[in-house]
Amino acid sequence: MRRVLFLLILLCLIGPRTAFPAKNAGKLAVKSALVTEYGSGRTLYSQDADRQIPPASLTKVMTMYVVFDLVASGKASFADRVKVSRSADRTGGSTMGLRAGEVVTLDELMRGMAVASGNDACIAVAEHFGGVPAFVGLMNRKARELGMTGTTFKNPNGLPAAGQFTTARDLTKLAVSYLRHYPQALRYHSTTEINHNGSVHGNTNRLLGSCDGVDGIKTGYVDASGYNIIATAKRGDSRVIAVVLGGRTKQVRNREAARILDASFSGAVQTMVAACDMPEPEQPAKSLSKRASAKRHAKAMQVAKADRHAKVSARSGASARFDAREATVKKSRKADKAQAAKTAQKKASGKAKHVASR
Repeated sequence: MRRVLFLLILLCLIGPRTAFPAKNAGKLAVKSALVTEYGSGRTLYSQDADRQIPPASLTKVMTMYVVFDLVASGKASFADRVKVSRSADRTGGSTMGLRAGEVVTLDELMRGMAVASGNDACIAVAEHFGGVPAFVGLMNRKARELGMTGTTFKNPNGLPAAGQFTTARDLTKLAVSYLRHYPQALRYHSTTEINHNGSVHGNTNRLLGSCDGVDGIKTGYVDASGYNIIATAKRGDSRVIAVVLGGRTKQVRNREAARILDASFSGAVQTMVAACDMPEPEQPAKSLSKRASAKRHAKAMQVAKADRHAKVSARSGASARFDAREATVKKSRKADKAQAAKTAQKKASGKAKHVASR
C-alpha cells in the first residue's frame, strides 16, 4: 500500500511535465486550419476544420461572390453608380472612407472591400441591392448552395453579430468555388493599395509581396475569433488555398499561413508537423540529471512520509480520545458502585441497630 501511495505521489509531481506533449504539438499555432490543392481538391493539411468560428472580414469574400453572381446574371454592372447613405458612412471598424452623399461605382466598392476591408463599402453594396436583410439572405442562400453547412451570415461585412459563424472547411468550399467561377476576382484581391477621398489604404493581406506566389484572398479579425485569413498562392502550375483561423496576433496568423503554404508546395507538410512535436521548454524526466532525480525522489518520499504521519496521527488522536472517554466512564461507574455499596452498608447497619433496640 505504501509503495502504491509513493508511486501515485511521484506521478503527480513529474507526470504533467512528461506524460503529455506540448499544447500545440503537431499543429499550427491557430484555432483551426485547412489547406487544399486547388486543382485536385486534395486536402494537404487539416486542423479542427469543422470548429465554428466567427468569420470576421472573411465574410466579405461571400459579399463579393454575390456581387459577381449579380453581374454575371446581368442584374448589375461594375460601372453601376452607388450613392452612399448615412448608414454606410457611419459604419465602424475598418473602412475605405466613404462619405454620405457621394456617388461611387460598384467597381470602386469591390476594391474597397478587397483591399481596405471596408465595412462601409459592404453596407453601401447591400443597400444598393435591396437592403441589408435581403442581401444577407442572398449570402446565406449561396452558402447553402455551396454546402457550407456550418456557416450562417448575419451581416455583409463580418462585424460582430450573435449567431454568425463559419468553419475552415466551409471557407475552403467558398474560396475554391469563388476562384473557379470568377478567377478575375484576384485582380481585386492582389491590389496592394487604393486611394479614396485622399486617403491611401494598403491591402490588409500582408502576405502579398512577402510570401512567394501569394495573390489573395482576404484577412479578418474580431475579438471572438482572433486573426483569420484565406490565403492563396500559385507557384508554377500549382495553386494552394490555405484557410487559417484564430491566430493570437496578426503576426502569428501570417507566419503560420506562410509556413503551411511553403510546406505544401515543397511537399514537406508532414515534416513541418513533426517539427512541431518538440517538447515544452522544461526538460523531460528522462533527461534529468541524477542530482535532479534524487531531489525529486527525496521530495516524493518526504511528502509520502508526511502524509503517512498525518494519517497515523489522526488515527492516534482518535484512539486517544476514545481511551479518555472509556477511562472517564469506567471511573464514573466505579465511583457509583462505591457509593451504592456505602449506602447499602449504612442501611444494613441501621437495621441491625433497630432490631437490637427492639
